[in-house]
Amino acid sequence: MKKTNDGFLYVYQADQSYTYAKMLKYDFNCNLVWEKYDVIQALTVDSSGNIYTLGTSGYYMNYTNKLKKYSANGTLIWEKQFTGEIGRLAKNIFVHQNDVIVTGVFSYTLDFFNQVSLTNNSGLTQPYPRGFLAKFDTNGNFYNAIQLGQNMEFFKDSEMDNDGNIYISKVHANFEYSKIEKFDHNLQLILSKEISNNTGVYWAYCPTNLHYNKINNKMYVYGTFAISTKVDNTTFSTGNSSNGVQQSIITEFDTSNLNLLRYLKFYNNSFLQIPHESNNNTRTLNNAYFAETNDYLYTFGSFSQTMTLGNTTITSSNTGNNIYGEDLVFFKINLSNFEAQYLFKSEGSQFSIYQSLNAANEIFINNDNVYLSANFRNKPIILNGTPINNNSGNGNEDVLLYKYNTTNPSSTLSSNSPVCINSTLQLNASGGIVYNWTGPNGFTSNQQNPTIHNATANNAGIYTCQVSGGACSGTFTVNVVVGDNIAPIPNIVTLADITGDCHTAITSFPTAADNCAGTVTATTTDPLSYSIPGNYIIHWTYNDGNGNTATQNQNIIVVSPAVPTTTNTQQTFCATNNPKISDIQITGQNIKWYDATGNVLSAATALINGQIYYASQTINGCESNKTAIQVIVNTTPKPTANVNQDFCASANPTIEKIVVTGTSLKFYNAAGNVIPITTPLVNGQTYFVTQTLNNCESEKQAITVTLSTDNVPAKDITLVQCNTTTSNSMVVNLHSYEASIINNPGNYIFTYTDTAGNVISNPSAYVLNTGTTLIHVRVATPDGCFKVVRLNFTLNPKPIVQLPDTLDFCEGKSVVLDAGPGFKSYEWNTGATTQTITVTTPGTYTVKVTNIFGCENTGSTQVSYSVLAHIVSVNITNNTATVILSQSGNYEFSLNNFTWQDSNIFTNLNMGEYTVYVRTKSGCIIGQKSFSIFNIPNAISPNGDGINDTWRIAGLENYPGTEVSLYDRRGVTIYREIIKNRPFQWDGKYESHPISTGNYWYTIKVSDGRIYNGWLLIKNR
Repeated sequence: MKKTNDGFLYVYQADQSYTYAKMLKYDFNCNLVWEKYDVIQALTVDSSGNIYTLGTSGYYMNYTNKLKKYSANGTLIWEKQFTGEIGRLAKNIFVHQNDVIVTGVFSYTLDFFNQVSLTNNSGLTQPYPRGFLAKFDTNGNFYNAIQLGQNMEFFKDSEMDNDGNIYISKVHANFEYSKIEKFDHNLQLILSKEISNNTGVYWAYCPTNLHYNKINNKMYVYGTFAISTKVDNTTFSTGNSSNGVQQSIITEFDTSNLNLLRYLKFYNNSFLQIPHESNNNTRTLNNAYFAETNDYLYTFGSFSQTMTLGNTTITSSNTGNNIYGEDLVFFKINLSNFEAQYLFKSEGSQFSIYQSLNAANEIFINNDNVYLSANFRNKPIILNGTPINNNSGNGNEDVLLYKYNTTNPSSTLSSNSPVCINSTLQLNASGGIVYNWTGPNGFTSNQQNPTIHNATANNAGIYTCQVSGGACSGTFTVNVVVGDNIAPIPNIVTLADITGDCHTAITSFPTAADNCAGTVTATTTDPLSYSIPGNYIIHWTYNDGNGNTATQNQNIIVVSPAVPTTTNTQQTFCATNNPKISDIQITGQNIKWYDATGNVLSAATALINGQIYYASQTINGCESNKTAIQVIVNTTPKPTANVNQDFCASANPTIEKIVVTGTSLKFYNAAGNVIPITTPLVNGQTYFVTQTLNNCESEKQAITVTLSTDNVPAKDITLVQCNTTTSNSMVVNLHSYEASIINNPGNYIFTYTDTAGNVISNPSAYVLNTGTTLIHVRVATPDGCFKVVRLNFTLNPKPIVQLPDTLDFCEGKSVVLDAGPGFKSYEWNTGATTQTITVTTPGTYTVKVTNIFGCENTGSTQVSYSVLAHIVSVNITNNTATVILSQSGNYEFSLNNFTWQDSNIFTNLNMGEYTVYVRTKSGCIIGQKSFSIFNIPNAISPNGDGINDTWRIAGLENYPGTEVSLYDRRGVTIYREIIKNRPFQWDGKYESHPISTGNYWYTIKVSDGRIYNGWLLIKNR
């Protein structure tokens, strides 16, 4: 059932298949406006009166889900279909601005237009139904969908707040825990909170129904449990060890953090639905539905057996059956104190095993009227004295709509009930002409407004009046209560807090007004005097003596004096000052000190490093809370030093020469006086030194000094050595001679200077020239004693051997090896001791020479036969001849075997025949080769006169394979010859006949690659 702008919508399933339903539109007077059959299992209405519905049709694995939008008059605007089964238990549609949010459960898969596909993530063949959220806009465009829950979580209900946030309630299938989760309008999770679990109890609280109060921005939850449960760490119990009895709690939560604010123990003793519900059951039992005003939260639910709402105890119609007796109950919750006020319950005229199964459905408020809907089985059911017939005729389920006026709920009968004992009971009726009253204790009357004086408890009960002769004819009832059943009302709604010090005493008690007992003074079992600071609550009870009580709480705030103050809660002291409690800096009166265990400490108590001490002050006999101060007691170690130190008397050492490791050192004499570091040291005297760390000075370290004389036993050193190279200098490490100057050189400091007094800056790489060099060495102790000695170097030269690295000679000849003159001795590896030796065989020859200083050096040469090349060719280019050898080497070249040159190229040669000669530098003959620079005649006269009768080209015989060709002017070959090893000449005949006089052309292809082209004049006349 959903409220619209001009009425309300009601949907019920047309049959048990759930494949279609009937949606009916009523005005606020319950007149039918229109009806429509469709597949509808959830609906909502937006602020413009548009209707959104969701329904599922089809069969297993072939379900079609239809989201539709209708206008206010029931005209279809659009329809969107997506596939997959949506479970039929819990579905909601919410509209906020342009968003349409759909919630529900599905078993296997959901597919939203091939854009988002959801697959049940429980991982089971028959999975637990899984919740989902889907977002559309008001034009039916799909945006997104998400799956809700994991493992064995059941989706229970959903709700939306004023900002468009969505709330989801879930419970574990085995009731191990339950949750409420909050999502924004983009389906993003904002907050998830476990509101209940079964730790130490039997079942978690199952949040079946969510209701958002749009007026106060609070979330109200109807939930059920068995045996006992905890909700946000508050424990509840059914008082029954059987899980066959379920009771419920109505809880109020803060929507910002989902913290529990208030609760109502709605102990309705129901057996139905939870946890025996089915996720396909749309006709839910044991639920409560809400509608709010500014002051009240109206609630419609069901109960069995007996329950108490506020000051009223009610009993169900079926008290003999603990399982199936379910009556409807309607009450309101005062939102100022969250207390319930009973309004009415249903009555059943008949009973069978199932005929008291009555289930509350949704409600809403319009103006002063609350509209209720329900399923019922009673034949008929009576609501607030109004019988409603069951049209099924056999007690099967039927539905009802009921309109309740909150300002005048019984317009036909009324009374001044409840009334006190011995007061006057006034009965009132209206709407008719004839009135016949009957009631308890044999009461009858035909007056319209009869009275009963001095009423007793026997006059309490149901009074019936048969009204006739008017528009409201019928039989009506009114329930009358005689006796005091109204609790006293405190005269002050909220008791003021009482604030005091350690002498606080309560002497004034609050009062309440009671309708029968008058003024009632509160009593309490809590203490009425307080001396210890803290917050206390006095629980006042107002008892009117008639079994009615009211309670009220009052806060007692006992404050302590201000704590003593300190500028530093961590204070540092020096162990050498022997600090005490009295040294701690603190401001206050009558300071009292405590250790961590609460023991009182005296002012003389020695401070312990790292300890925390607690101080209070006492003002007017009231002690304050404690201030904690941690102390650091620094123990500074003595500086470190050799306790006996030796110094050179000649260095006139002072205090600053004493070697001490420490920080902020301070020196004292034996009398305890501080002495400056410029104080001269005295032989045999003991001095004292301290260091200061963290502003704490250490104890004194004693150091005895000794002043010594002539304690550097260094000596002069004279060294003669040969140069390790043949240069005029050598690099030496002067430090390498320190062990020869003095024993244990590591205990001394060495300074090297030349004869001019210049300090040698790099003694480890000193350049020593040949000859004599004098170096002064200052050998000093760390305490300043020193002695200067001489380091006298003589560097003799190393002889230079002048042998070449390699030397070759012609096989069959000899060569002379010369080591050079001027040496004191020679020693060859051949055994010779002369300056030179003559060798005739290849090999390595080595000589060691010694000069007059006794310095030695060696030299060697590799002697080998000369490697001889051969003449490959002589290349002719114009008048230049180049000799080509088979390999490079040290050779000489000649054209006459007399004049030799190093170059293999001869230039400016005349035409003619030549012979080139080649030898090595050592005189080994390589060979000789003839070559020609041709003189080619260009005219002959082969006339037999013996003058120029033949064409002769001298030197062609030196180039066998040369090809000579002669052509006439038409290019016809008239002569061709390949040159062999004989001189070339041609008689001017072709095929033994003289050729004609004329010019002919020739081509000569020399075998060395040269080509000559030209003409030849032949004159036969």
